Amino acid sequence: MTSKETQNISTYDNEEILIFAITLGKRMLQAGAETYRVEDSVSRVLKSQDARHVDVFVIPTAVFISCEINGEKMNIFERIKETNIDLERFQALNQISRDFSSGVYGLEKAKEELDKISDTPKFNMFWSWLGACAGGGFFIFLFDGGIVEFVVSFLASGFTVLCFNALSRLGFSFFIKNVIGGFIAGLLGYSFVKLAGIIGLNCDINLVIIGPLMTLVPGVAITTGIRDIISGDLVAGNAKIMEAVFVAIGLAFGVGILLRMVV
Repeated sequence: MTSKETQNISTYDNEEILIFAITLGKRMLQAGAETYRVEDSVSRVLKSQDARHVDVFVIPTAVFISCEINGEKMNIFERIKETNIDLERFQALNQISRDFSSGVYGLEKAKEELDKISDTPKFNMFWSWLGACAGGGFFIFLFDGGIVEFVVSFLASGFTVLCFNALSRLGFSFFIKNVIGGFIAGLLGYSFVKLAGIIGLNCDINLVIIGPLMTLVPGVAITTGIRDIISGDLVAGNAKIMEAVFVAIGLAFGVGILLRMVV
């Protein structure tokens, strides 16, 4: 196989092309890509195969495609139930769309590359956990926290992320998961403050709770929503921002319940 592979729409089955395109779009969206970028990548793939009247509509929970391939009008829809933030995977998927569209490799090779990315572990779990610890710990310095608060928040943040990941695997609904997550963040912060007190270290419980709570705040969702709105995707952008708002409300409910119980 040469580095530049000649592509001919007649050599590929229409349904294969459509399924590849929507699978690519779905996985990009699941990796945290902006909706306008998913639409652009999917459209690029289809148009490279001489598809006509290409319409791609993406919202945070679904991908819709309508096009005409070889004179055949085709429509497909894919529901998205779970999304995550994995910028490395998103970049690799975006590169596949560009390589396929420019003829670097054909459909079969593109599908192989897509499968490789899907089978690759998302990230090293230890470094992910350590990053969550550091994120929660260092954040309290913005509120004039001290070294003791940093250490306690560092530990509480790490355990909060572990618990929240376990919650995600249990299949709780979107809002309930975040209420429980907020409660766990508050509970772990409170528990670690009490443990620190037992060994004679005094720290501010309000500062300590901020750390683990910040590991669950949907900052990327807000940024993605704003970028979608700026690019003109008002429906998708507003949906993403509303998602972030309800995550924040859920976290606030969870922490509020915990503080009501212990204070």
